[in-house]
Amino acid sequence: MTQQRVAELSARARTGRVVVFDTETTGLRSWDQICQIAAVEYVAGERARSICLYLCPTCEMNPFAEAIHGISMDFLALHGDDPCAAMARFFDFLGEDALLVAHNSRFDLRMLDQECREFGIARPPVVIDVCDTVALARFMRPGLSSYKLERLISEFGIPGRNSHDALDDTIACANLFFHLLK
Repeated sequence: MTQQRVAELSARARTGRVVVFDTETTGLRSWDQICQIAAVEYVAGERARSICLYLCPTCEMNPFAEAIHGISMDFLALHGDDPCAAMARFFDFLGEDALLVAHNSRFDLRMLDQECREFGIARPPVVIDVCDTVALARFMRPGLSSYKLERLISEFGIPGRNSHDALDDTIACANLFFHLLK
């Protein structure tokens, strides 16, 4: 991260399209899958629309993951979508012109790639600019004891909560992103 990069992000946030997203998963292993994905779109700094999808995984839920996010296999059996259909809706929402923002984006992007490989989903051949709010926070506020989302929103008095619900976490991440760019 550089000052020039922060200036670019700030300009995109003020005038362009930003999509903040988060995933919840069945666990952290290489065979785990996405069970919830949410995104919120901002256009010229104003919230425009959101999407929140539950996916029916084909693997089992790790009990530790379920204890963190509270999403059970029974819930997903009732409310979850086919992973291919859900990912198509997510990619359609994402579009081609967004600055994609996530907290610890490496994990969420890895899970997106993994989901696409697992289900033979063609990820759109679009190069989208990505901002990781962990890296942004480390650059803008060096020396903090923790860069976890929950800690940062508390530290800065930012509205939102890190509940491990993908939509809640997306909103908290967006609030952090815009706060850091002020």
